[in-house]
Parts: sequence; structure tokens; C-alpha cells
Amino acid sequence: MLKKIYRLIRYAEERRNFKREREIKGRQDLNISVNFKPDSESLIIFFVPGADRKTGKESISGGVMSLVSLCEETIKLESVHKASTLMCTFPREFLLLKHINFENSVHIYRLEQAVQYFVAVKKIILHLPDDVAALFLPRLFNREISWLKHIPEVHVNIVNANILLMPSLEEINKIRAFATKITMTAAHSKYCNSFYRNYYGMPLHKFSTWVSPEQYQFKTFGTKKNVIAVSPDNNPNRDRILSLLKSHSNIDVVVLHGMSHDKFKETIANAKWALTFGEGLDGYLVEPIFSGSFAFAVYNEEFFTEDFKGLSGIYSSYAEMELRLLGDIDNLNSETKYSESQLKQFELCSKYYSYDQYKDNVAQFYLGNYTYK
Repeated sequence: MLKKIYRLIRYAEERRNFKREREIKGRQDLNISVNFKPDSESLIIFFVPGADRKTGKESISGGVMSLVSLCEETIKLESVHKASTLMCTFPREFLLLKHINFENSVHIYRLEQAVQYFVAVKKIILHLPDDVAALFLPRLFNREISWLKHIPEVHVNIVNANILLMPSLEEINKIRAFATKITMTAAHSKYCNSFYRNYYGMPLHKFSTWVSPEQYQFKTFGTKKNVIAVSPDNNPNRDRILSLLKSHSNIDVVVLHGMSHDKFKETIANAKWALTFGEGLDGYLVEPIFSGSFAFAVYNEEFFTEDFKGLSGIYSSYAEMELRLLGDIDNLNSETKYSESQLKQFELCSKYYSYDQYKDNVAQFYLGNYTYK
């Protein structure tokens, strides 16, 4: 307590955060009393990253938007799961009231608030993001641990958006020992299979993601600008490839960083080309394709399914990308060739990303009809 008082006196940033969080807590307390009954016996909680310490603002990423979308779809399924659904910032992170950089209807709460408010819980599902799942138990206060231990059914679901970020088996076993049930949901078809179901020793279900063609403004070749929209991901090949692109006198390079999702969608709709340095089969590839852009990426075994091998624009390595990229752009820069090649990308992505299928996937999870039981 003395240390906290000292920091409040000493640092202006601490005072700003204290004032901001006090205001958020007041609004959260009002929201929870309006939207939920304290005697709810069944809860579903999604966890998202908290606010930035310095700015107090949210982080925006495909992973965060997917979590919010999953929460929205879950709320719509109350007749299926019979639970109250809420979203909380991850324990001990700075608070958020609502994500404002993309359209959504989800209010955000805090776990310690849920512990105090919900007094009759008999069943709970905790959706933990893959990259922080191992930190969940160490972050809990004793009161939160006690609250969970007194709930007869504690179902922990690890939301696996990136197979490379999954917790170790040792960390998963710690969660398994605490929960009465543990499952994993996958964002990509590539790692939703019997191998990973057996490797992690838990039911595995495909959620997919919120991305689908009808959410985007599709523009044709003649209405697009000669712009390449590039993901902001760190990558050891990034500087070399960007220098190559900037050497092309007719192409403007736009990095998709620090913009709202509406601005992001406007940018990719206008861009003729797109390039991702990230997972490959990610939002920086699929969303531009659904907006009529022709996209480039490097194939990898972790995220792409086999049918993306050999698809125009998907290279076997960054060395091949460096060798062929500018030539491929020049070769495709005519309406006929562009439209034909872009359509092949669009049709393949549409095979894996459908809103109707996504909604059904979420419903099947709550019905217990897992892809791999």
C-alpha cells in the first residue's frame, strides 16, 4: 500500500491511470447491474488484453477482434448455452470499458468485479487466449481462486489463434489440474486435426474466425489504386522486401498500422495489392483478398493447408518472393490476368471462411459437438 501511495505521489502517469481506472470501474459497476442478474448460475467469460499503460488505449489486432466477435456470437446463443456471457480484461491488466477502434457491441468488465457480483455460479466457461493462458492462474488473487474452486463445473477453453503460441504441455497440465474440463478451439483448419487433439490430450474444435466475404467492400481492378498494403509484422526479411517494392516507381507502399478497422477496410479496398509478413494465412492476406486485392505471402506448414501450395502469389520462401515479386506484379497488372488470378485466391479463401459456417461452429461448441472429441 505504501509503495502504491508513493507511486501516486511521484508519477503523473500513475495518477492519470488511477483516475482513469476509477472512472471505468464506476461505469462497469453500473453496466453489470443493468445487464446481468447476480443470481446467474451459469457464466461464460472471454478474456482480452488490457489497455496500454502509457496511453490507456486498446490494442487492435485480428486476435482481439476475433475474441470480441466470438463473444458477440456467444451472446446471441443464450438459448443454446443458457449462460450469461461477458468479456473481461485479463487479470491484473489495465482496464478497458469497450473497444472503440472497430464496430462491436461488447462491454468489458473486470474479473474481480464478476467475483463480487455473481454469487450463485454453478458452471463457468473461461475462454483464455493461447499466448497468455499459462499466465492466468499465477495472475489470480486468492479470492478469485477461492471463488473458482467453489464452482462445481469449471470449463477452461484455450482459444488457439496461433499454434506457435500454445502453452507447453506442462503449463496445460497445471490448468487441467485446476479445471473440471479443458478444451481447445482452433482458428485455422491446418491445426484442427487428430494429431493436435491427441498431442494436447483434450477435445479440439474448429471455431475459425469472424472473417467472411460479405463484410468487405469488393473493388475491381479498374477502381483500385496501384498501392500495396503491407502488414506491420516484424520479419527478418521485411526490410529487404520493402526496399525492393519501393524501388518500383509505380507502386506506393502503405503499412497497415495504427488505423481503425474501418480505415483498414477502406485502405485494403482501394489497394490493388497486399502482402503479409505474418502467419501467412492471416487477416492481412484474407481480408484484402475479400476486398478484391491480389495478395502475396510465403507458404508455411503451420497455417496454410496444402491447397494453397502453388497458388499464384503464395511463394515457397522469401528468397523466391524476392526473386519473383516485382515481375509477378508487372505481369498481373492487366485487368484480365489480374481478375483471373484474384478470383482463384478469392474462391480458395471462401472455401475456409464463411460467416454461416462460423456461426454454426460456435453453436456446435456450446452443444458439445466438438470437431475432435
